[in-house]
Amino acid sequence: MDIKQAAIKEKAIRELEKRHKNKHDSLISFIEYFFEKELNKEFTSNWHYKIIAKELEELRNGVTKKLIINVPPRTGKTELITKCFPAWLLWQQPDHKFIVSGYSSTLTKNFSSQARDYYQSNTYKRIFPRKTPLRDDQNTKELWETEKGWYYYAVGSGGSITWYGADTFIIDDPIKPDEAESDIVRSGINNWFGNTVISRLNNMEKGNIIIIMQRVHWDDLCWHLLEEMKEGTWYDWKLLSFPAIAEEDEVYNIDGASYGRKSWETLDTLRMPLWALEKIKETMGNVYFSTQYQQNPVDKDSQEFHEEWFRYEDHVPSGGRVFTTVDPAFTKNKHSDDSAIVTGVFIDDKMYILEYTAGKYDVWELIDKMIYHIQKWAPEKIGIESFAAQVTVWFGLRAELQKRWIHCDVEDIRQAGDKESKIRRLLPLYRNGLIFHKRGMDLLEKQLREFPRGKHDDVIDATQMLYDMYTLQPNNKKQFDIPVIKYDSNGRPIFN
Repeated sequence: MDIKQAAIKEKAIRELEKRHKNKHDSLISFIEYFFEKELNKEFTSNWHYKIIAKELEELRNGVTKKLIINVPPRTGKTELITKCFPAWLLWQQPDHKFIVSGYSSTLTKNFSSQARDYYQSNTYKRIFPRKTPLRDDQNTKELWETEKGWYYYAVGSGGSITWYGADTFIIDDPIKPDEAESDIVRSGINNWFGNTVISRLNNMEKGNIIIIMQRVHWDDLCWHLLEEMKEGTWYDWKLLSFPAIAEEDEVYNIDGASYGRKSWETLDTLRMPLWALEKIKETMGNVYFSTQYQQNPVDKDSQEFHEEWFRYEDHVPSGGRVFTTVDPAFTKNKHSDDSAIVTGVFIDDKMYILEYTAGKYDVWELIDKMIYHIQKWAPEKIGIESFAAQVTVWFGLRAELQKRWIHCDVEDIRQAGDKESKIRRLLPLYRNGLIFHKRGMDLLEKQLREFPRGKHDDVIDATQMLYDMYTLQPNNKKQFDIPVIKYDSNGRPIFN
């Protein structure tokens, strides 16, 4: 090739690079274009892909180094992270080395083969015209390597790895869900991480590790690593967790744009509508759904409130004594406690939970929620936990009731002891079938199942306050018959 031809070629390459610069900078832009032009199909970029892609771009830039991503099954994690991300990064870091593992070496090799096909495609060459050719002697499903030393090495989780090191180690579902109940299998994977994965990093401090998986057990690899991080004995992990159904409002801000969803919205409304998830939950049960779809495992061995104790009553008998209790909180911070309001009726010493409200409210929003309960259920009394600044709610509610001409006794509740001990007072009541609630009260059941390790316990704390309030209230009904006094003919009382 003479100088003129080389100059023409270089000009054409620069023109292609200029045209496709957005694909170089953005992983999502690369994938969307590649799917359209090479695979002849649309890559439906749900909002959570943008969050994951941003973290992968931060990993490329050296900002994020150790990343855990928990997502439900069939949400595109392998396509995005295990296939497309390595191919996209190759052009930008041509000497980068990947080791990719999963619970099945056969499956991981298939992922490797597809990533290699992406890399060798004509569309990839148009986007990255300076791509490096593959070596003829290192071009298999298990291992493919460029002439500049970049490689993709596919292995099975739990096995030995020799000779090869990694700048980025990807672990895609290290354990099958149906094997997660085995202590031997789980501890084997946890030990494999410490003994093998870390030793394969070319730089143990700066090397990247990406773990992408659905949660499969409370003591799985994710829990093992996050617990060690809390104890300060291991790496600092960045955690992205996407439950199938949002348990609270989620907001992510990326490059001036906001993404997320409201509480109870599904992760992908097109691919996993709420009705379908509810059917899956009904089929597989609360525990496995909470683990694999909600990314919130339940430890059955240490669980204190068991599902078999739950009693349901959708049509509460009439009569009884109605009370409402409130556990207030004052901040709307994402990680702060929720405020909780619980209304229940007591019939023959059995408690029926009629309704609860939980969320992050300011003082006046919370007062409006309390008045809603008062007007709907007409409780004998509403009790508000009043400690320090919480007294504000007590005074505010009384003033607002007066202002609106609504009558309800308001009592401040001051409880002694720690919250866990107070909640445990409910244990014998649930065990003996004395507490009932309506089907669909998922937040109440979630907090019961996760106690005491759960993130929130505000609804069940207000529930124990409700029972305490009932037991401490005098019964307005006549407790005994007033004796009728009889007199003899002389006017003297007759005593039997």
